[in-house]
Amino acid sequence: MDFTKTKNDLSQLIGEKKVIQKDDGTMDEALFNSYGTDRTKVYPPNYQVLVFPESTEDVAAVVSYAYKNEIAVVPSGGRTGYAGGAVAKNGEIVISLAKMNQVVDFDPFLGTLHVQAGMITKNLHKEAEERGFYFPVDFAATGSSHIGGNIATNAGGVRVVHYGLIRDWILGLTVVNGKGETYRFNGEILKNNTGYDLKHLFIGSEGTLGVITEAVVKLTKPPKDIRVIFLAVPEYKNILEIFRETHNFDLPLLAFEFLTDYCLDKVKEHLGVPDPFQAPSKYYVLMEFEVDGEGDEEKLYSILESITEKELITDGSIAQNSRQNETFWKYREGISESLSLAYTVHKNDISLPLRNMEAFLDEMTALLTKKYQGFHIALFGHIGDGNLHLNIVKPKELSDAEFFAQCKQVDPEMFTLIQKFKGSISAEHGIGLLKKDYLNFSRSESEISTMRAIKLAFDPKGILNPGKVL
Repeated sequence: MDFTKTKNDLSQLIGEKKVIQKDDGTMDEALFNSYGTDRTKVYPPNYQVLVFPESTEDVAAVVSYAYKNEIAVVPSGGRTGYAGGAVAKNGEIVISLAKMNQVVDFDPFLGTLHVQAGMITKNLHKEAEERGFYFPVDFAATGSSHIGGNIATNAGGVRVVHYGLIRDWILGLTVVNGKGETYRFNGEILKNNTGYDLKHLFIGSEGTLGVITEAVVKLTKPPKDIRVIFLAVPEYKNILEIFRETHNFDLPLLAFEFLTDYCLDKVKEHLGVPDPFQAPSKYYVLMEFEVDGEGDEEKLYSILESITEKELITDGSIAQNSRQNETFWKYREGISESLSLAYTVHKNDISLPLRNMEAFLDEMTALLTKKYQGFHIALFGHIGDGNLHLNIVKPKELSDAEFFAQCKQVDPEMFTLIQKFKGSISAEHGIGLLKKDYLNFSRSESEISTMRAIKLAFDPKGILNPGKVL
């Protein structure tokens, strides 16, 4: 492929300043490469042309050109994913949505924000708050992820147990398909019962059906007040008992998270934060509640008293103010960064029915102890919605290639266990490059065949994020 010609052609279509070719002196090589990858370390980026569209029309022009010339494209958001979904490894054009970060419209009656897909998720939170509303989808990467990428992976986060997935908060989408055609789904109205609601096909499609360029997100009322309880738990089985105990109190549970002692140690080491309790514990649980007045305050203490009397914890503390809330959350939200920046990690993001969780963990622990002798296992997650993040940390003596080869041998056995206990091999990170060979563990052959037919309908030449998911 003549990459210089591609750059020149695209420059004429959308503007010279929006197109960069590798090594043309416009951008540092390391920064350039970063737009063609995500937080995985399995596949190095390998591409030559990077574009920064500023509108849906720009994106449509780029994809239309790629369609006519049969050049693959990879959409690029905040690159915070862990499945290889944003990796450009075969000379694709990378379409970064970073400059598409503006508010398009706000509807105070419906309570919606219409934004471009490149808006950083945390900025969307701020835009909602400034208008007296609240956008509830939240996770550790909100400071760098893009709302378009969140939608493309149907992001979950820490408050799914109360608010649901991002799919539940999308009213409208603007999408460019694999021919360069633009779709505008809903956006201004709540009711539109006119056939298939096609926008849901693009939510969670990982850029394989179209490039999401704009979104209309629903907003809600801010929580009245938020309080966090942090617990030290001696046994895993106690965690589920604690979760069940929260149902006995009329208090909105916004989040229910857990982590192991290994995860806590890495966060303390990375962030320089102190021990949260006087004595260490094997597990830790973080619960977040919405409270309103003294009556709810009393319920918080009743919850802590109840689980203490039942000997489900060894220690526990209730945050007294918003600063303590933030401090407690650091122990949970700092895990991914603490592991990913300092170590090579093989990540598995899985989900199980809560009723099957304990039995699954017993069998999984036995399997991993046998197969990963001498490896460290970092386990944490959104236990309230059945989502586990299983991280295998590479020993120093192994090369990355040796490490990932070993992990790839063990994964099918673990996925068989997940299938046995009626779970999913990917709860919120998606399939990307890393899990596409194992899709059959969570999807039937007829489902996969239907997915291929849908892919063909929206992307007939297969140029959109090729090799991902299918």
